[in-house]
Amino acid sequence: MSDKPFFRFHPDAYEHGVFEESDAPCAACGKPCVWAYTQHIYALPPEPSPICARCVADGNLGNVVTDGDYGLHDFSFDVDPDESLAIEVEQRTPGFATYNPFVWPVRDGAPLAFLGFGEDAPLVGNPGVIAAIAALSTEMGLEVAAGDALIFKALDGDIYAATLDID
Repeated sequence: MSDKPFFRFHPDAYEHGVFEESDAPCAACGKPCVWAYTQHIYALPPEPSPICARCVADGNLGNVVTDGDYGLHDFSFDVDPDESLAIEVEQRTPGFATYNPFVWPVRDGAPLAFLGFGEDAPLVGNPGVIAAIAALSTEMGLEVAAGDALIFKALDGDIYAATLDID
């Protein structure tokens, strides 16, 4: 496995700062991290640190967490996805900083990929993102600011969804 694995449900994880370069040994595999995980691991204490991107991607992190019971996000799915995809998102997709628990959108049994916040430069002006934020505003009955919208996109199409993360 590569020292810099790709995460399909968080494709821009490295750009979003959820990993930092590090030579520290990984608590799960013992090898130099190369890319150490910087976000919270929701697990029974003690939280293992540091953890390399490889062990996040392949699920090896579960070997150093009590009973293998952990998650990388504080969220719920809007609809239950296929079980293997739920595990991939919950335990093998890097988390990202949010203020509150959030809803991860699922369409046709598959979770959507997290792209960032609506105010992030690569997303500003994207018609799909604009429409997703407008739909969220309508659903919530209030004007949702782009910076309060988590943006997701289907893996195999141009379906966008926004969920709320008000600070």
